[in-house]
Amino acid sequence: MKKSLFIAVIVLFVAVFVTGCGASKKLVCKQKASGVDITFNVGFEGNKVKDMDFSYDMDLSSYSASSIAMIEKQNFCSLVKSSMDDYKDAFTDCKQKVADKHLKVDAVLDVKKISKNASKSMTSPNKAKKELEKTGYTCEIK
Repeated sequence: MKKSLFIAVIVLFVAVFVTGCGASKKLVCKQKASGVDITFNVGFEGNKVKDMDFSYDMDLSSYSASSIAMIEKQNFCSLVKSSMDDYKDAFTDCKQKVADKHLKVDAVLDVKKISKNASKSMTSPNKAKKELEKTGYTCEIK
C-alpha cells in the first residue's frame, strides 16, 4: 500500500505540470496496482493548468473487518498532504470514506496555490502523458 501511495504522489507531481494549447481539455490518467485504482484528472486551458483532482480507490475485500476498521480510522488525506511539500497549501478539498469494502479518497487541488518552485517545471500535455505512461498509467487527452 505504501508503494502505491508513493507512486500516486509522484504521478500527482508530474500531472500538476500539465499545460495545454487552445481550447479546454482534460488529461485523464489511470493506473491499477496492488488492488488500488488511481485516476488523475487535469483540466487545462491555453497554456495553464485550470484544475486538478485525483481519486484513490483501494479494494479492501480481502481484508478482515478489524483491518478495515483500522484503515477507516487513518487519515489518508493528511498522509497524502504531508508527503507533498510543494503542494500542501494547494489542498482545498480531500475526502475519504470506506464503503462497500473500498477505501475511497478524493482530492481537489487549487492550482493557484501550488508553490512557485513546483510551477517552474511545467511541461506540455503530451510530455506529461508520456511521462505518466512510463510509470504504468494509461492516459488520454479529452
